[in-house]
Amino acid sequence: MSTPRFKPVPEPPESLDGLSEARQAVPLVPDAQADCCARLQRQLELTSRQDAETWLTFLRALELVKRTQRGYARTRDDFDRDELATALRERVVGAETVLDAAAESAEENAAGAAFEAVREDVPEWERRRHDDWEAVWRDRTERLLGWVALFDADAAEA
Repeated sequence: MSTPRFKPVPEPPESLDGLSEARQAVPLVPDAQADCCARLQRQLELTSRQDAETWLTFLRALELVKRTQRGYARTRDDFDRDELATALRERVVGAETVLDAAAESAEENAAGAAFEAVREDVPEWERRRHDDWEAVWRDRTERLLGWVALFDADAAEA
């Protein structure tokens, strides 16, 4: 069975505490998506339900939340930076390409190099879906790089 891949990437918080706060908003006992999104929206002070859905999906990608037949529930396992980085690389669409491109480029041009690396991988339907698909995917790429920096920064402080 192949590993599921997820596309939504929220704006990264300032620290892993922000990620933990998002995870804590999802109950341990499975609950409906609408209820979980409402809790995320309240806890993180998000302006839209769509932002909450993005967070819920991203938490699944990082394996901090699971989807069951009864709804969504947070996992009980502790997490560490290395596990998060691995989940990001393996389970988020384009993350591996972005990470590899950023590692090979100069610090000041990491976002540009990362976007150029994923540009060819953006499906045609995604290009037609947005009037300015390049801006949408540049923004997504920058958010991915923000998550990478968050995981690296927390590792350096440990």
